[in-house]
Amino acid sequence: KKKKTTRLSPHLTGQQRMFEGQLVECEGDDEDEDDDDDDDGSSDTSVLVVPYPELVPVVFFCLKQTTCPRSFCFSTWFERVSMMVILLNCVTLGMYQPCENIDCSSDRCQILKAFDAFIYIFFALEMVIKMVALGIFGRRCYLGDTWNRLDFFIVMAGMVEYSLDLQNVNFTAIRTVRVLRPLKAINRVPSMRILVNLLLDTLPMLGNVLLLCFFVFFIFGIIGVQLWAGLLRNRCYPEENFTLPESIDLMRKYEKKDDERPFICSLPVDNGIMSCSDVPARREGGRTCCLDKDDALVSVAGLCVNWNQYYTRCHTGYSNPHKGAINFDNIAYAWIVIFQVITLEGWVEIMYYVMDAHSFYNFIYFILLIIVGSFFMINLCLVVIATQFSETKQREHQLMQEQRARCSSSSTLASEPGDCYEELFQLVCHVLRKARRQTVALFNTLRGKPRGFRGVGRGRVGGEGRERKANGRGGQRNIKMHALAAKTLTPSICILSGPPCPHHNKPDHASSSEPMALTAASATDGCPQCAAALTLADGVGPARSAANDEAEEGAVEETDREDVQSGGKEKAKKGLDSAGTNVGCSPKKRCKELWYEIRTKLWGIVESKYFNRGIMIAILINTISMGIEHHEQPEELTNVLEICNIVFTSMFSLEMILKLTAFGSFNYLRNPYNVFDGVIVIISVCEIVGQSDGGLSVLRTFRLLRVLKLVRFMPALRRQLVVLMKTMDNVATFCMLLMLFIFIFSILGMHIFGCKFSLKTETGDTVPDRKNFDSLLWAIVTVFQILTQEDWNVVLYNGMAATSPVAALYFVALMTFGNYVLFNLLVAILVEGFQAEVRRLSAKYCHVWVLIHVAQSVEKSLVMLILLISFPSSPMKSLCFRIQKMMEVYKPDWCESREEWSVYLFSPQNKFRLLCQSIIAHKLFDYVVLAFIFLNCITVALERPKILQGSLERLFLTISNYIFTAIFVAEMTVKVVSMGLYLGETAYLRSSWNILDGFLVFVSLIDIVVSMAGGAKILGVLRVLRLLRTLRPLRVISRAPGLKLVVETLITSLKPIGNIVLICCAFFIIFGILGVQLFKGKFYYCVGFDVKNITNKSDCLAANYRWVHHKYNFDNLGQALMSLFVLASKDGWVNIMYHGLDAVGIDQQPVTNNNPWMLLYFISFLLIVSFFVLNMFVGVVVENFHKCRQHQEVEEARRREEKRQRRMEKKRRSKTQGRRRKKKDGTWNLLGREDEKAQKLPYYSNYGRARLAIHALCTSHYLDLVITFIICINVITMSLEHYNQPQSLETALKYCNYFFTSTFVIEASLKLVAFGFRRFFKDRWNQLDLAIVLLSVMGITLEEIEINASLPINPTIIRIMRVLRIARVLKLLKMATGMRALLDTVVQALPQVGNLGLLFMLLFFIYAALGVELFGELVCNADYPCEGMSRHATFENFGMAFLTLFQVSTGDNWNGIMKDTLRECPPGHPGADYGCHAGLQFISPMYFVSFVLTAQFVLINVVVAVLMKHLDDSNKEAQEDAEMDAEIELELAQGGLCCMMGGIGAIAGATGGAAGGVGVGGAASGAIAAGMVGGPSGGMMAPLRDGGGAAAHEGHTHHRSQLYSPAQASGLSGIQESNYC
Repeated sequence: KKKKTTRLSPHLTGQQRMFEGQLVECEGDDEDEDDDDDDDGSSDTSVLVVPYPELVPVVFFCLKQTTCPRSFCFSTWFERVSMMVILLNCVTLGMYQPCENIDCSSDRCQILKAFDAFIYIFFALEMVIKMVALGIFGRRCYLGDTWNRLDFFIVMAGMVEYSLDLQNVNFTAIRTVRVLRPLKAINRVPSMRILVNLLLDTLPMLGNVLLLCFFVFFIFGIIGVQLWAGLLRNRCYPEENFTLPESIDLMRKYEKKDDERPFICSLPVDNGIMSCSDVPARREGGRTCCLDKDDALVSVAGLCVNWNQYYTRCHTGYSNPHKGAINFDNIAYAWIVIFQVITLEGWVEIMYYVMDAHSFYNFIYFILLIIVGSFFMINLCLVVIATQFSETKQREHQLMQEQRARCSSSSTLASEPGDCYEELFQLVCHVLRKARRQTVALFNTLRGKPRGFRGVGRGRVGGEGRERKANGRGGQRNIKMHALAAKTLTPSICILSGPPCPHHNKPDHASSSEPMALTAASATDGCPQCAAALTLADGVGPARSAANDEAEEGAVEETDREDVQSGGKEKAKKGLDSAGTNVGCSPKKRCKELWYEIRTKLWGIVESKYFNRGIMIAILINTISMGIEHHEQPEELTNVLEICNIVFTSMFSLEMILKLTAFGSFNYLRNPYNVFDGVIVIISVCEIVGQSDGGLSVLRTFRLLRVLKLVRFMPALRRQLVVLMKTMDNVATFCMLLMLFIFIFSILGMHIFGCKFSLKTETGDTVPDRKNFDSLLWAIVTVFQILTQEDWNVVLYNGMAATSPVAALYFVALMTFGNYVLFNLLVAILVEGFQAEVRRLSAKYCHVWVLIHVAQSVEKSLVMLILLISFPSSPMKSLCFRIQKMMEVYKPDWCESREEWSVYLFSPQNKFRLLCQSIIAHKLFDYVVLAFIFLNCITVALERPKILQGSLERLFLTISNYIFTAIFVAEMTVKVVSMGLYLGETAYLRSSWNILDGFLVFVSLIDIVVSMAGGAKILGVLRVLRLLRTLRPLRVISRAPGLKLVVETLITSLKPIGNIVLICCAFFIIFGILGVQLFKGKFYYCVGFDVKNITNKSDCLAANYRWVHHKYNFDNLGQALMSLFVLASKDGWVNIMYHGLDAVGIDQQPVTNNNPWMLLYFISFLLIVSFFVLNMFVGVVVENFHKCRQHQEVEEARRREEKRQRRMEKKRRSKTQGRRRKKKDGTWNLLGREDEKAQKLPYYSNYGRARLAIHALCTSHYLDLVITFIICINVITMSLEHYNQPQSLETALKYCNYFFTSTFVIEASLKLVAFGFRRFFKDRWNQLDLAIVLLSVMGITLEEIEINASLPINPTIIRIMRVLRIARVLKLLKMATGMRALLDTVVQALPQVGNLGLLFMLLFFIYAALGVELFGELVCNADYPCEGMSRHATFENFGMAFLTLFQVSTGDNWNGIMKDTLRECPPGHPGADYGCHAGLQFISPMYFVSFVLTAQFVLINVVVAVLMKHLDDSNKEAQEDAEMDAEIELELAQGGLCCMMGGIGAIAGATGGAAGGVGVGGAASGAIAAGMVGGPSGGMMAPLRDGGGAAAHEGHTHHRSQLYSPAQASGLSGIQESNYC
């Protein structure tokens, strides 16, 4: 039987491994099942005949594997058919049309119905067949596999659906189960299954994060309900006794007409921002109304009644904002709001509503929620998935390696698969060669020549060359070996025979060129042809030597060298051919030689670095020429650009022809870059030819790909792209998974929300909303939009209004799985790719190093030296050095004598200089300077443009500015005098931080001078200087060490980020130029009262309307790049996409959804850049953050080791004491007198019986469980509270609260009795318990006092007391250990995150101060409406600017705010009273883009990096703890064992009697053995106490003191305890 289980059936290898999931698992335990099934008494051999040993031999008690119906079920084509049917099902599902198929009367619907029935029957049949093949129940049977259970569920749901259909019950929920059918595809695609399994692997870890989410949601939800239930219903109404003239009808409450946002007012009891007196005046026809109600019946031309002034009473109404979706009326709605805030979309509006209705300070709740929820929890999710992914990936990789080793011979294992292109190319070459050989053979047979005929004199040599050529890229390694071997060659054997091993195709580029260069020369002594062949083959001929001079040549020319090599081989062959054919000198021969020489020359040209650089410059100029194109460009420019295009196309064609000639077609095609170039050239030529006939403008877009040719020339970029390509297979699988996911949710959305989203237009028509589920295309776009988190809340509001509030579940599920699981998986794939690349590189460097040593090391070092001398470390340094040398000639003598002096004035002994040095050295100096910097920060924050010139505030700020400038000038002077300005190691300007300080001081001085000289004339200069003033807080960095470290880390990780930025720029430029070509001039539209019938610009102007363009457009490359940046930040991209879809043509009025194909442009940009390239930011930041922290790691590791040793000692002591304590009274006296004193009794040993019982109860695990259960119920009761709740529920909740409070009081008092005061307060958890009890009791008493009205109490206090009950939830943390570990991670990361927080604060501070200077005067009112700014989001003063920047950093509607700052000044108005000026058009994009980049992309990713680091660390620590416990257990066990041995030895010694020493010997040897086993890890050695034990006392003649470790000592003291042992 054993034989049977290991042997795989021959049938299986050939098959497609049907039922793969089952077969792989089932190898291990067949024995037991076979025992049951062997009832026919057949022998072992009969069992061996089973065709499929993995499967159960007998199913349904009668069907063996060879029995007819069952044997038929094992067929291979079945899976393929099944896959086809699944795809067909996807098509039929996608053809569903919710708007038409209401009663299913159309033919189309009937056909789809028939298909559906057929597919269902197929799936049911498939299930039956699998059940027959595998059996139903059992581990290796049908229902043993998860995927099969999913199939089973789908079939059962279909059965229910069809049976209900027969009874005419249309139950939609059952129908939607069909949507799951595409999931069956996952099981059929192995790579996708691996990814899904990987996701399932991370679920246990994600469980803790979910628990944390549950905490956050409950705590914040209950607080929200307690504080703001019903508040968002407040509206303004007229006074109750308000009367109207009869003929006029007035709205019951004040609502804004056009805007979604309602006007929410604050009740008199609350102190919210808005009251009913703030209702704006009514406007009609663009004018403000000013008449009273008495004038209503008098009609005056152009005047109207301001009815809004009568809405003066704030009262709780009936509806909540956003169709009732946003409120805190009960916990479920509060959760929807919290989820929306955590997704960072539309959270600002909710915050403003609450601030209007309740209090300005509510922003604290939202900011806390965002920091805890978004920045920590969501990133924890990412971190968990990423760490888990890399572990699982490594595990999978090992498994695959092992399987490969088992399944195949060693040869295939040895060959690492090359890149895909190489493999394909080899295959094609092989096929072509075979075809050629066969045709030649056929031709020869037709001519009657014998087989194997090769022509004259072309024997061995030609064959040899051909053999080498046939091996394709015969590998550098091979040639290198040849080169090394060549030294020992005798002239007679010139050709190095033997085909190279095909499995070593991977060349080691870094080390290849030099050994070849060295050895070629020595090989040439005896054999000139040999030399030629070698030189050519290795590409180290005259042509290569030029390129060899380049420093980074190894990386850049990697692929090119491959060309050269193989090209070289071909020529070597030809050279050898000619050498072999030395018969006469025919003209044909001479032509051949001439052609060969031309090719060699060409080859040299193409390979030279100058040629490559020329091409590179051409590409750059071509890119610039394509980027110049813009809307309304002059005719001349268009012609010039056309000519340029023709010139560049011909240049690239020439390059292609030269390369083809030099390399030959095969070697040209071998390099994928060449293929890429060739395709672009061919397309460009086609386009130029096609242009004369008109049309073919689509091909123009392919020119843009030339930008990507630049990658060839940048090694660093190549590395990033290689990482991208390496992760490509995983990413492709991920994309499949994502598409499946989007498809399933789209169809589900069509079933639930199809045809239900509609808008009422101004004219009263109903049109579908643009974000809808009415067809498969728009459903997919909507789902994709929700995944990008842009405006998903609007879709949520529509869905809840159109169906029911339960619809929120659909959106929450979509966001959670899509965003927080799937997209984090993508980031994990990329991060893992980078880390793997780092690991691979370090391994490769070791490999290269070994190879270098093998090659002649002496020559090697010489070459190295020459290289080092010829390349100085950087050209800049050498330049500076030269300038210094030149200056030295003109240096006066006194300079030389005063080199040590500071600024050539103060000698080292100068008293003033010594005084300055002592001031700087004083420990308070830095603190004093820091204090002044902070004071200066405060005055910078007080600045705002609206301060009047002569006011007291302005005077104070001016004087304080003078004072601070004086202080900082003094600081700088002191430092310069004491350290010197530039000369010397420690001089002032040698530190970059000092340069920054000096620059700021210099700017302040200029600022004062300019303002004194009369600022009015040079306002622009003054403004710039005022802006530079805001940079002063940067001085803080150099004086706060933690902050300095973070900043330096960031700066060092900027270099690699630079590479990502370059890749980003390449994509941005390509998409930008493409966007200009697609959309230039098309983003204009008509603004007016009725634009229904307007089709173009002239109609618009004729009707006296305005023809304007969208702020984000594609009219030129600059505008296009800004629009693309907004797209990439995923905020506001939907509107830009709609403008693109609606665009008709230049000067044409847009038409809704005019060109849906443009979706491809926007969605491909988002997928490539936003999701893929920008997520590489995370990868790079994480990788570099870890690298930069490596030098601190050494220190940390040492500290950790010490800590571990200490903990180990502590644990060991506590364990051994615990062991001894367990013994009952009879054994204490055996420990010896001293031990008895040392061994204290437990603190509870003298308790009375009752107190002992209480103590036992308090320390039992069950009490904790009961309390946890009670807290859970308490949390549920707290969350039952809601707005307008019935009186009965209120009473019930009140009594519940009494019960819970009394429970906690009893628990706390019992613990006090059990532990006593001191011990009770030592434990933090007990302190928390007591605080909770006191708060609860206080809350109850206050409520009672208020009910009985004995004292007047502010209701806010009671509300706060009720909110503080939430603290009870924290007691749950005591039990949830997994979650505590996560929180520990967060807490450990806090110091570092704290430094990051400081950096954030600094960044925000500077940008806020800048914002106040730049945008402080922007006006938002009815005449100049704003899109992003409002009365809440402004830059009027520093505080508001800070809050607005927080909104920008979360990415919520920042593009709207940027739009408002980009406004053109209205014609005819001076800019000052409108708050705009022309410079903002350029400054504003720079301001916002730089802020968004640093805040959203870099800093948040550093938070991820810190969290990842600490999660790794805590995982390591947990592992170490577990190992330590195991070690100690082992030690104790062995100690016990040895003490038994020792006891036996002692007894033996005693019975021997005659020689007492034997006993001692036996005992001691036992003890020493015990010590040796546990000793080494103990480390410390302790002397054994006198009187180590009774047995030793009995027989000892003289006492010798000896050193033992604690483990040994415990072993010795345990010798006598044989009864315990």
